[in-house]
Amino acid sequence: MKILLITPRVPYPPYRGDKLKIFNLIKRLSRRHEIHLLCFAQTRQDLENLQHLRTYCRHIDHVKLPVWLSLLKCFAGLFTQIPLQVQYFKSRRMQNLIDLTCRQHHFDVIHTHLIRMAQYTAEKHRPVKVLDLTDAVSLYLQRFTARAKNPFVKLLLKIELRRMMRYERILEKFNACFVCSEPDREQLRITAPEAAIKLIPNGVDLEYFSPNGSLADPDPDKIIFTGNLSYYPNIDGILYFTGEIFPLIKNERPSAKLYIVGQSPPAKVRALASRDVIVTGFVEDIKQHYVSSAVAVSPIRFGAGTLNKIIEPLALGVPVVATSVGVEGLEVIQGEDILVADQPQAFARHVVRVMQEPALREKLRQGGMAVIRKQYDWDPIVARLEEIYHDLVRQKSGEEKPKALSAID
Repeated sequence: MKILLITPRVPYPPYRGDKLKIFNLIKRLSRRHEIHLLCFAQTRQDLENLQHLRTYCRHIDHVKLPVWLSLLKCFAGLFTQIPLQVQYFKSRRMQNLIDLTCRQHHFDVIHTHLIRMAQYTAEKHRPVKVLDLTDAVSLYLQRFTARAKNPFVKLLLKIELRRMMRYERILEKFNACFVCSEPDREQLRITAPEAAIKLIPNGVDLEYFSPNGSLADPDPDKIIFTGNLSYYPNIDGILYFTGEIFPLIKNERPSAKLYIVGQSPPAKVRALASRDVIVTGFVEDIKQHYVSSAVAVSPIRFGAGTLNKIIEPLALGVPVVATSVGVEGLEVIQGEDILVADQPQAFARHVVRVMQEPALREKLRQGGMAVIRKQYDWDPIVARLEEIYHDLVRQKSGEEKPKALSAID
């Protein structure tokens, strides 16, 4: 098939959730299909990163979108009913590029990534068009609003939430929409009741995230937290962990050390650094940090979608302790594949148990690896996506044949 993939950011390097997913889709789809990629580029580095994708894409094009221009569009968007994150990526040049590309090529599928890009393809009648949401933005905003304490921030979030809940009706204009967990689908059944919403989970690259005997043995005192640290749920989660959970762990295991690993840590996260808290910033090889850890933690209190900070360490056999929000939508069994707790005392106790009990650690190691290999390997996930593509193309073809015959008559 010939597939046009439209995404708001250059999906390289694959170091953050949205880029990671699209990169893995492109990499695997390109083995059997012809991929054309259109995206925004904000920096010179983005333009250089595009070159790494030419191995997988027949054609790549971009529209420059500097941050200052996006912020100006958001300011103008304050006086509309359009969600700010949609306004941020609004571009006549991108619409023109997509229209031109569709005239020049006969695509079988247009795969639009994230709701902020739906504005460019919702009104197209041909070919098959799918919208890859990953998660329900309205669900994320609901939870963010409930957690926010600053009155001004809370007001802005409420306004954005109302706009997004109305805007999500745009899903009904696509042949299919994808989310990665059942809670996200349930939310979108409320805001877009006529939309065809299918589950396509986030996956793991098991070629990379695979245990290897040549790697170092884990440090029995090392706790790891990973994530994009410019993402507010991650900031909230690590501040919660260091403020309310880590001191309880230190009471029982004084030698414990916490490693905070991820790009773009803000000042409040960098300020956590101490003898027992190591803030690494961005690292090239996150696998090495995972496998050298006794336990990975995901103390996330709000958000949506499926978290890579959980499925990646599980794939490597690293035990994970998470909140119920963190494991939402994952097909894991508490006590068998992962440990779950929402109160600081219970969370801390789980972490200490993993560090001190070899039998529990091994049980979680085996359970976690098994469930990831069964449910979250990118190869079968992409195979399922291809099946959906083919079904939709056949349905579209069946709908158009009677129209063509009618025109001949």
